[in-house]
Amino acid sequence: MDKLHENIRRVRISLGYSQDEMADKMGIERSTYSNFELGKTRLLNRNMAKLSEVSGLSEEEILLGGGLMRGYLSEGDLSDRIDALEARIEELSLRIKTLSSLLENSLLKVSK
Repeated sequence: MDKLHENIRRVRISLGYSQDEMADKMGIERSTYSNFELGKTRLLNRNMAKLSEVSGLSEEEILLGGGLMRGYLSEGDLSDRIDALEARIEELSLRIKTLSSLLENSLLKVSK
């Protein structure tokens, strides 16, 4: 159980989330989430349930590190995670294009 904080970190990394993103998905502050990963704060039942829901892993898998021993989820879950990451990359690319366009328009207005 004392390696729970390592398992929590592995879950986040396997999902491809930053600490900010994981905290946001769990509905908690980043500092609170960070303390879970550092082992400074223990997960309460409600936060364990949130982590389980976000990760798609059972609470037991998170506690015991099942499927995470090498830092990866099981093969079927990994395929699902890859799909989710590809969708996230698409979403971020769209945001970058939008921001780039806004920046370009702003620069055009300033130069006039």
